[in-house]
Amino acid sequence: MRSKNYLKICILGLLVSAYSCKRDNFTKSSGGGSNQTNSANQTVVNGRLYFTDKESFQTLFDELKEAEDDKVASFVDEKGITSLRPVVTEENEKIIYEKTQERLKALKANPRFMATKEGPRRVENIEGMINDIDQLDMIIGDDNFSALLNSNGEIQIGSDIYKYTDVGLFIVNEKKYEALVKYLEKSNISDNLLYSTDPAVQKDYISSRPALNLTLMVPGDDISYYPGAGYGGGSSGGGGSSGNTPPVVDPNVQMANFINSLSNCSTYTTFLQSLFGDSDMCVDKYEGRRRVKTKAYNYNYYLAYNLGVKVKHQYRGWTGFWRKENADEIRLGVISGTFYYDYSSYFNPAPTQNRITTIYSNNNRYLFDANTYWAQTGYPGVYSMTGFSTQGYPRIFKDDYYIEDILPYNFMGYNPIINEGLYAALQAGNKQLSHEKLNQLFWNEAVKRLGNLWQSIGNSKPDNKITYSYNAVPLGKLMVAKTFYDHRYNTDDVGKTFDWGFQIGFTINSSGQISPSASPSSLKKPQEFKTLMYGIAKKNGGWHGSKINTANF
Repeated sequence: MRSKNYLKICILGLLVSAYSCKRDNFTKSSGGGSNQTNSANQTVVNGRLYFTDKESFQTLFDELKEAEDDKVASFVDEKGITSLRPVVTEENEKIIYEKTQERLKALKANPRFMATKEGPRRVENIEGMINDIDQLDMIIGDDNFSALLNSNGEIQIGSDIYKYTDVGLFIVNEKKYEALVKYLEKSNISDNLLYSTDPAVQKDYISSRPALNLTLMVPGDDISYYPGAGYGGGSSGGGGSSGNTPPVVDPNVQMANFINSLSNCSTYTTFLQSLFGDSDMCVDKYEGRRRVKTKAYNYNYYLAYNLGVKVKHQYRGWTGFWRKENADEIRLGVISGTFYYDYSSYFNPAPTQNRITTIYSNNNRYLFDANTYWAQTGYPGVYSMTGFSTQGYPRIFKDDYYIEDILPYNFMGYNPIINEGLYAALQAGNKQLSHEKLNQLFWNEAVKRLGNLWQSIGNSKPDNKITYSYNAVPLGKLMVAKTFYDHRYNTDDVGKTFDWGFQIGFTINSSGQISPSASPSSLKKPQEFKTLMYGIAKKNGGWHGSKINTANF
């Protein structure tokens, strides 16, 4: 097995630990009637998946997050719910089709849906409705999360029902559910994601509430509202270039040339893609019934979030639903992925410190003077310590190579140590320029110097599966850059989840050290995920796929 190598640049030793979640196996249902199916911590109540608490939900979400479609479909089908967006396989396609017929009957009995202009026509057109269900990934893009929601976009945790709509998330006590139904009708907000709220209502309702905050809307009825990221976020992929495009990470030269020939696809068509985080996707259809779907995402559903990339190969079955189909080969490459954490709201400035470089490899730790490491090609004055484990690092930083760069509190933008203008861009609050400068620092300096160092100690030069973090201590910003590549045969999807669950929890003390924390004020989600990536699949002798560029590198 390839050894893990960790490279760290820090003031003092950085202690990082994950806000971890349980990884217990989920318990399959053991019985139940038409309205309720029993299990240890999960039931189905009134057509909704029910969990006793958030921890129970998180356990299942963790278990299913990177599971094969067959496993997810088996769990949902056994529970018997009708999913918002079902996971379709060759084995359950008939079951899903029959549930969709029942779904149309329920819509036909919904007077608000039938009052829409196209409602009566749509309930008679199952093929068109199947396509509309497929398009719901614009709003709830995480395939497994959307499979756990019922056809009304609902799930229950304890006594609270969580209802996802096209203006955001509503939470209500189960005893007050009918009050929520009346509130949505009075506010002219759709009660089902298969018909839309009027765009003017969407804009006014979302814009009048603070983004990323849970607000109690109707105190007497215990109705709370979460507007997600707010209205109008997101941007279209396929833009220009900064002139600093990094190299394609595919090791095959012929494939690299093919990937370079792909144009940047347009990934953003509606604000709904950014309502619950960043959701960028491209679809390449071919041969009439096949497609390659490429995704880059940073979903935030309040209950859980998910940051990663994926490429899927699918076949349109006899029902009209798209389901998994193995391709001959699939390649997924993240040429550059960048995002950041903002911890300035609770940061206690560290005292002046010297900057040092620390390298982690095989449970060994090597220390350098930072000026020596960044300014020269030689590496004298090494101090090593054996028996140092990095096992406690958060998942998001675990990689074949991890470079950690921490600026001391007295750092200035004009500091001669390599910086590529990133600090100044962060200080100016220029988000796009910050991503561009981070990309330059990552490829022009961090990756290059990592390669020089590794070759100097007799190892091969790494060019893939590298993570770099830049901790601007004075500004309370932690920026992260990643590169990734995977290549598999005879499979239907390839993906990389960088992080998921609730969020990273950490605090920073007066010495600049980072420690784990589950305190609500310490939990931070990654923001502004930008990427240059590709996902391609080979079938019947031809390659198909897309290149996504939301970073505009």
